[in-house]
Amino acid sequence: MENNFICLLLAGGLSKRFGGQVKTFAKINNETIFEKIIKILKKQNTKIIINTNSNIEIFSKSGFELIKDLNSHYQGPLAGLYSAMHWVKKNKLNIEWILSVPSDTPFLPNNLLEVFKSKIINNTDILIACSNGKFHPVVGLWNINLYENLEEELKSDNRKIMKWVYKNEYEFVDFPMKKYDPFFNINRKEDIEEAEKIEKIINQLEE
Repeated sequence: MENNFICLLLAGGLSKRFGGQVKTFAKINNETIFEKIIKILKKQNTKIIINTNSNIEIFSKSGFELIKDLNSHYQGPLAGLYSAMHWVKKNKLNIEWILSVPSDTPFLPNNLLEVFKSKIINNTDILIACSNGKFHPVVGLWNINLYENLEEELKSDNRKIMKWVYKNEYEFVDFPMKKYDPFFNINRKEDIEEAEKIEKIINQLEE
C-alpha cells in the first residue's frame, strides 16, 4: 500500500445540471459511474475516502470513510479537499499527499497515482492533470502541508480551484490522449450516451 498517499473522491456537489439526480449513481452500460471510479481508485493501491454532503446512506454502503464539508457554504471541491486534510490532521495519519478525483469521471487512467508520483519534485505542492492541452483542476495531487494555506483561502470565499493553485508551487502533468479523453466527465444526462461510446472504444482497445 502507498502509505503516504490517500485517494479522495469528491462527491460533495449538488448535480444541478443533472436534473437534481446524483449523477455519480447514473449508469453507463448497467454499471454506475461511482462503481467505475471506485474500480480505478482501488488500482491506486491506497486508502480511499469520500467527501459527500448528501445521500449518506447510499455512499455508506461502499464501506469507505465518508467526510462531510466542515461548513455548509457549498464552496465546491476546495471545501472537500480542505475537509479531507482536516480529517487527516485530526486522525494524526501519516499522509503526505491527497489524490483527488471528481465523482463524474468514469474513465480515469489506471496508473493515475503512479504518473503523478513520478512528477513530484522539490518544493512542488500541487500537481494538476492535463489532457489534450486542457487542465483538469479537480484531478490533482495535493500536499498536506497546504492545510493552513487552504484554510485561509476558504475564508475569502474563493470557490475557484485554479485561482488558489496559481498562488502556490504547482506543476501540470500531461496524460496523453489515445482515442478518448481519460478525464471525460458527465455533466448532463446527454453525456451518458457519449460515455457509452467511449466505453465501447476502451473495450476494443483492450481486446
